Amino acid sequence: MRTSNKIRCRVVDDESRPLAGRVVVGERPGEGGQPVGHWTTDDDGGFVVETDGGVDDVSFTVRNPARGGAEEPVRRRRTPDDAEHALHLTVKARRMTVHGGIEHRGMNEAAQTAAGPVRSHRFHTQFPELEPYERSEAFLRTLGGTGGEAGAPMMEPADAPVGEAETPAGYGIFGQFVDHDITFDPTSDIDRRNDPAALRNFRTPALDLDSLYRTNAEAAPFLYDHERDERKLLTGEAGAPDAAEGGGLSGLPGTDLQRNDQGVALIGDPRNDENVVVSQLQLAFVNFHNRVVDHLRGPGADLVEDGESVLEAAQRLVRWHYQWVVRHDFLPRICDRYVLDDIEDRGRQFFVPPGRTPAIPVEFGGAAYRFGHSMIRHAFDVNDEVGEVPLFPTGPGDGRNLRGGRPVPSDLVVDWSRLLDAGDGDFQPGRKIEPLLAPTLFELPFGGEPSLAVRNLRRGEALGLPSGQDVAARMGNDPIRNEAFGHDSGIMEALRAHERGADPDSPLWYYVLAEAEFQQDGERLGAVGSRIVAETLIGLIEADETAYPNAAPDDWEPSLPQPTATAGYTLADITAFAAEARPDGLVIDAIDPGPGAGGDPLDESVTLRNAAAEPIDLSGYAIDLGGQRDDLPDATLDPDETLTVHIGPGTDTAADHYLDRGAPALNDAGETVAVFDPDGERSTRRRYVG
Repeated sequence: MRTSNKIRCRVVDDESRPLAGRVVVGERPGEGGQPVGHWTTDDDGGFVVETDGGVDDVSFTVRNPARGGAEEPVRRRRTPDDAEHALHLTVKARRMTVHGGIEHRGMNEAAQTAAGPVRSHRFHTQFPELEPYERSEAFLRTLGGTGGEAGAPMMEPADAPVGEAETPAGYGIFGQFVDHDITFDPTSDIDRRNDPAALRNFRTPALDLDSLYRTNAEAAPFLYDHERDERKLLTGEAGAPDAAEGGGLSGLPGTDLQRNDQGVALIGDPRNDENVVVSQLQLAFVNFHNRVVDHLRGPGADLVEDGESVLEAAQRLVRWHYQWVVRHDFLPRICDRYVLDDIEDRGRQFFVPPGRTPAIPVEFGGAAYRFGHSMIRHAFDVNDEVGEVPLFPTGPGDGRNLRGGRPVPSDLVVDWSRLLDAGDGDFQPGRKIEPLLAPTLFELPFGGEPSLAVRNLRRGEALGLPSGQDVAARMGNDPIRNEAFGHDSGIMEALRAHERGADPDSPLWYYVLAEAEFQQDGERLGAVGSRIVAETLIGLIEADETAYPNAAPDDWEPSLPQPTATAGYTLADITAFAAEARPDGLVIDAIDPGPGAGGDPLDESVTLRNAAAEPIDLSGYAIDLGGQRDDLPDATLDPDETLTVHIGPGTDTAADHYLDRGAPALNDAGETVAVFDPDGERSTRRRYVG
């Protein structure tokens, strides 16, 4: 056999057909095996071994990622007649049996990419002793589809819409953001049975925002601004408006993610550009990080720990505040408070116990956490200029929509005060958690299966998930049988269509949704859903030695400013603080709407502050108060210096500017104050609640 520094090999099946996309691992004899390398075969089944010793003594293992990393045994090695390849590996491509007749052993721990190894982690099953819920594909398509004999059992009827929840609409999108932070499974396949232990999770099983930061700045330099401030993450500018009437924040930095020339977002997880709303939430966390950097250079300098850089401190604080919001804001809104109290009192009962490496349960990722799909609205109230906009286009030429994968149009820049509760109760609510999805989720524009419900149901079956009733019984709860969900429920309609009306069990995902409606009127998850979701997210936080419960002082609470009037630190505080993160560094520090009844109605003021590291020339800037704009003085604000703008009369000083208006400008019930730069673009804004 020929010896060369680069030896081209090929993987083929029994009929000499090339096998693309296989992962090949090479080892030489020796104690524990001496690794030679691992490769992925190209479209011609080829891969190149770089070695000085030839490949005669190299043993090769071939795995198929499309089948969960199952090994395809090498049946024969031969030197082919063609001069292009030095070695052909003929493998036995196994077929998957319906009941998992072959053992999956997973892909290698480090998948190799052009950028180097990508660490992966395992999933696991919480209830391996329970039998899988197995029903025909036809039944699952009837339950989750739109064209069967039962009609569309899981589609929200036009004449009986799902009620609005107490939870703001933004939390459904936040749930998606959290999911993208902790799970990414590119190897499972809904067309076959998957072994959960063989699936790979290409996200760290921790709430560490690796979808925002990746592992570190060295591993993802494209995320950081190396020209102006390498401690900050890069942002972009919103593009042309989505409709002919224009409007929006076109050309203002910090209003879109950074993108390449083809409009592709350069972020840690491409799924966070699937639609405009989740893209803007990713941007909010980018801006939040940048705003924290500014804060640590100014009034928050004491938050930087000894031996810690500003970048390290910013990442730590962003992660801790994010984890706090998940634990103390998100979970109480979506989970049964009795379950949360029980976890607090007795600890976790079903998640990975302390001392073991955490892994995402397939019951969580494949079913329970997909409850958020039922909260997603057909349209979102993104800002005060355009109001509600459909999530996806429903046909050609439909005008504005929130499809992702493109530069965010300037008229669709999200005002998070409309999707989250800033303390005034004025927000767009989410949908209740019920086994009914918005119609737009049955016409997904991504290619493949158009119904999200069918995708979820088939994924649960492919993962071998048990029925919801079996999980409830395993947890010690009284299972809710299908008939209890009601004669007209989606599960009963689908069962009758397949003459299975006496079937007492339902898929775990469906059960979680129906249980929420049955036990909590759709306001939050029921007993089973709450237990799986809360134990997983709390467990991931508790298992992370860098998370705030383990790394912060025992009495730690959010230490960054709280811009809203909410009771406790919430997601709205993150997005409000992030909204101040403008490139020029000018922020609204305080809004004083006056003393109220009995006081001077003109005693209103707004305090501006330079949060940047450089002076800001205010020449040409204007402030919008109550819909009327006034010029700011021709003055310069040094770093961390403030200027208070008063509505009434007075004498200007270096720290005070008087507009000399004859009437009050701020609504006592609440107002949005904005500052515009010399080009007329909005520099910063802040909303207050009266």
